[in-house]
Amino acid sequence: MPKILLVDDVDLFLELERSYLEGCNYDLVTASSGEEALQRLDKVIPDVLLLDYYMPGINGDEVCRLIRQKSQWEKLPILMVTAAGKPEEVQHCLDAGCDDYITKPVNKQELREKVERLLGNVQRRTSERVAVKLPLQLQENGRLHVVTAKDISASGICLKSPTPLVENTTVEMKLEGADGVPLSLYGKIKRTSKQDEDGYGVYFIYPDQKSKRLLDRLIRGKKAEQLQKDGVDERLSHRLQALENECSQLRAEQDDALRRIGELEQENLDFANQLVQVEDVNNNLTNLYIASSRLHSTLDREETLGIIKEVVINFVGAEKFAVFLFDKTTEELHFETGEGFDGDEVFPDIPLGEGVLGKIAADEENYFYDGPITEGSDDLHAPIVAIPLMIHGKMIGLLTIYRLFIQKEQLESIDYQLFSMLGEHAASALFSSTLYGHSERKRQTYQGFVDLLLK
Repeated sequence: MPKILLVDDVDLFLELERSYLEGCNYDLVTASSGEEALQRLDKVIPDVLLLDYYMPGINGDEVCRLIRQKSQWEKLPILMVTAAGKPEEVQHCLDAGCDDYITKPVNKQELREKVERLLGNVQRRTSERVAVKLPLQLQENGRLHVVTAKDISASGICLKSPTPLVENTTVEMKLEGADGVPLSLYGKIKRTSKQDEDGYGVYFIYPDQKSKRLLDRLIRGKKAEQLQKDGVDERLSHRLQALENECSQLRAEQDDALRRIGELEQENLDFANQLVQVEDVNNNLTNLYIASSRLHSTLDREETLGIIKEVVINFVGAEKFAVFLFDKTTEELHFETGEGFDGDEVFPDIPLGEGVLGKIAADEENYFYDGPITEGSDDLHAPIVAIPLMIHGKMIGLLTIYRLFIQKEQLESIDYQLFSMLGEHAASALFSSTLYGHSERKRQTYQGFVDLLLK
């Protein structure tokens, strides 16, 4: 049973490729990165490798290049499966040593046929051939050849070359299409004609949509010429030409449908990414809850403030923030601790009810800046987030955030939940540590008084 290694960093596409190839009597193995594919290659020993172009870490073309450097994998059939479709990207893949190329959205039948061809199970072209006699330029390993096309189809071309061509070589072909429009195609010399010593079979490496349309027009035009040359009735020839045009239109509609499928797949991918983001946020909330529980593991006020800083930095992702505590005697907010400020910055005491921060504390309502927050804020009186620290309905302090590590455009609803939870845990821990501190000082005072009486 042929073994196929599927490599893609997006699980959705791995599942799609798997579903297309299931039932074809293949042993399907997956890898989620280029690094993983390279590590598992010697153990899996695949017969064909399907490789994504764009991946985190090592891109597909670099993976292909590294594989080709190993002698035992020089001839491993590699099919690049990617959303990339620009000529320079195709060239990168071919230069790296891939055998074929297909773009997303992947056509199920086309993918199966390409895999079968790479496995050596397709020896001849499956599309209808049209006899031609076309001169074309062929670029092979830096050498330029002038060859002649003997027949052509949607999937390949038969060439006659006065100079020998090497089988399995990737070539670029340039010829004149319909109405004199230049047509450039990539191909792979896969079969050498045994009947004709200077005849070579080349199958096309996935052309882009424009090249496919030009190729289709060229084939239809040559077929019409062939019918007229064979003496087919003119009316029948026109009718056949009209049918060919209708088929071309249907193929164009199919291409549009495939593009729409691609858009839907992208929407599904976006939705999947949203689910991943929600899962990440839930993980952060869980981590925040676990970290915040540490706040209640100590009654030392300084340790509590240190843990608050740790949680705000590591789980909220705040780069610049401050914690103010409320003094009931003076009815002012005093700076207690923070991060991201210059050492010479002075924090004035903030009277309750005065200025932006004083009003937020007096109103006892969470504040979230309604606008772009990418750049953050350097104004101490204009935070992007301000959370009054409340315990038993009383305000004991204020947490202000001025800049986040993550460059977000705007705050989201999940952020409100995150900051609110943090405020509740921080307020509870600060209240407990402060209460304990007062009790401990009283205990020490009483203990000192008792010790004096006992002397």
